[in-house]
This record gives sequence, structure tokens and C-alpha cells, in this order.
Amino acid sequence: MPGLFRSLEMMAARGAEGLAPEPRKSLCHALTGLRHPGGGCAAPSGEPDPYYTFFAWLCLRALCVPPAETQPLERYLLACAHASPIDAACSRLVRLSLAPRKPTFGTWLALLLNPPRDTYTAFLSMLALDASCVSGVPPALQRFIRKRIRLTGGGATTPRLAARLALTPHGHAEAGTLGTRLRERRCPTGGFRASANVPAPDLLATAVARFALAAQRPPGFTAEETAADLAFTEACWTEDGLFAPTPCPARGDTEYAFYALLSLGTCRAAP
Repeated sequence: MPGLFRSLEMMAARGAEGLAPEPRKSLCHALTGLRHPGGGCAAPSGEPDPYYTFFAWLCLRALCVPPAETQPLERYLLACAHASPIDAACSRLVRLSLAPRKPTFGTWLALLLNPPRDTYTAFLSMLALDASCVSGVPPALQRFIRKRIRLTGGGATTPRLAARLALTPHGHAEAGTLGTRLRERRCPTGGFRASANVPAPDLLATAVARFALAAQRPPGFTAEETAADLAFTEACWTEDGLFAPTPCPARGDTEYAFYALLSLGTCRAAP
């Protein structure tokens, strides 16, 4: 399963390439406007935050801004290696993207002895390992990480289903079942629901579901479904130039800006 993190970045870049010049400029301006003198980007609370800085960094890379715009964010994130587990995982991904290297035996051992305790950290850890392995993560470790992303019956969230599918090799028996469950989360008017019992779609669920399903063969999106999902994604663009989870809020954040670029990328035809 080589290249998962790179695939995420390339899909977001495809979404950025499809933006018209003015919306692209507006998004770049909104992202750079969140920077603090110390290098981090502001969370919705207004304080610099590694997690939101990480997504701003991903967005700016997808938008192909000059390195001078991303380097302050990189320095800030590299200094967060010992923060919370999620922030540390983000820092690790940045480090590996800037200087890829093969993980040592100690890296594998540390993951096995101290496995991630939540789905999101498990997925970020897998991305970090994937980013560091030229020949891909060993199948045994792939299975280990997939098992950390527990699915509890029909109540599993859409992002959890998508993460499990993204980490499941194409052709695996589980992939078809996961794909079917994900497609059931799609709203007829566009977008994907976050869980089975939520009536309205949100941008995170839409982006990750479309990304995971796009890797399947065949992806299974009709032109009408893609047009509806594209319209939903564009409706989440907020007055401040960023993106929000749904079309209602007036303010967005860097995390959902990346999900928007990812979703837009899946709505564009492959080059």
C-alpha cells in the first residue's frame, strides 16, 4: 500500500488546480492570514495550534505556493514533535515529507508496544509509516493498523469506514463490504452523511468517502452524483475564504479547507 499520504496530497492538489484564479487567490489569502509571528496558524479559538497549522500547510502545498509561505509553518510543526499524540503525528508527517527516510526497527517496535488508542491517531500513524517507506508498509503492520480502526456494527462513522477502506488492499474481501456501506451514506441531493443516523451531509464525510471510494475499481460515481457532491462542497465555502463542515456557518477553518480541496479533487476527472 505505498503512497497513501502522497495520494491524499495529489488529490488535494488536483482540487486546487481546478479553482478559478480569484477563488484560488481568496483561499490562499485566507490561509496565510491565519499565521502568527511564531509560525503557527490560528485555530478557531484564535490561538496558534499544531493541528490547524498542519492542515494549513497541506492546503498551501496543494495550492503550490512558494516555499517561503510554508517554511515558517514547517519550523513550527517540527517543534511540536512531543506535543499531544495527534499533534506529534502531524509533526512526524511533516518531518518525513521533508526528509523521507526508512523507519528503524525501533520505530516498528514502538508502534507495536504503544499502539494508537484512537482511530484518528492510528490513521495518522499509518500515513507517517507509509510516507517513510519506499516499498510500502509491510502487510502484517497494515493489518495491525486496520484492526485499530474498529468498526462497531452499523454505527461506525463514515470517516472510520473510509479510513478502514483506504487501508484495505484493493481486491481484499472486506473492501467490497466497506465500499457498499460507504455508498449507503450518500445523500441523494449531494454529499455524504457522517453516520447512519445523521440526516444531513458534512464536508469531512464527503471528502474522505469520495477519496476512499475513488481508489476502488470501478469507483462507482455517476456524473449526476459527482455534480451534486461538487455543488455541496462549493456550498461549504464561507465568507472568510475558508470552508466549513456544512453550508450554514459564516466562518471556516484550515482543516475543512483541506477536506474541500480533497473533495474537489475527487470531483475532477483524472488527468
